[in-house]
Amino acid sequence: MFNSKFGSVPKFYVRAPGRVNIIGEHIDYCGYSVLPMAVEQDMLIAVEPVKTHTLQLANTNPLYPDFSTDTANIQIDKTKPLWHNYFLCGFKGIKEHFGLSNLPGMNCLVDGNIPPSSGLSSSSALVCCAGLVTLTVLGMNLSKVTKFECC
Repeated sequence: MFNSKFGSVPKFYVRAPGRVNIIGEHIDYCGYSVLPMAVEQDMLIAVEPVKTHTLQLANTNPLYPDFSTDTANIQIDKTKPLWHNYFLCGFKGIKEHFGLSNLPGMNCLVDGNIPPSSGLSSSSALVCCAGLVTLTVLGMNLSKVTKFECC
């Protein structure tokens, strides 16, 4: 499917599992402790870095439309929970952490089997994957704690 969308093959893949909080659902956002556990369901992104400054996102699920934007002008529409906004949050978090203005572009195909709105953190998995994708394309790394803070 990647080849049919982008006319090429992915250079690498990033995966993040869904999670369930055994204790403390949604209180981690306020600084309280939780006891999360990874689940088998996951989010997977196939990635090809490109020489342009265009971020192209596609999803294997036809319910989620393709999206494209310039890496220098990341706008997140907070009024609508559009799937690509979650990717943009992870991308922008890394971009802002390093104070970068114009990142390289990339073609990304997203696939996942975490049921949306199920309490298994599909959106968090997508944000985490996006952060990892961005770090990998940039050839950079961060500590686990800093990754968490960025994404």
